Amino acid sequence: MRVADLPLDTWVVIEPLSSGEFNLLSTHDTQCQAEAERDDRNRGLQRPRYSAVKALAPAAGAQGCGAVLMHK
Repeated sequence: MRVADLPLDTWVVIEPLSSGEFNLLSTHDTQCQAEAERDDRNRGLQRPRYSAVKALAPAAGAQGCGAVLMHK
């Protein structure tokens, strides 16, 4: 999945892949729920792998611009 394909106005938990793509693991109604799942998935990992994000508008990547997801 690409950033431009994220559901809008929905909290999601993602797993990054190569080339700026990711796996969409789950959707949530609240930030708290998404962050709790992200924290559970990252527990025990040396480096955090999973992120909780919310897309508020269509991604610039859909218009030819690069977009990078950052870990908290």
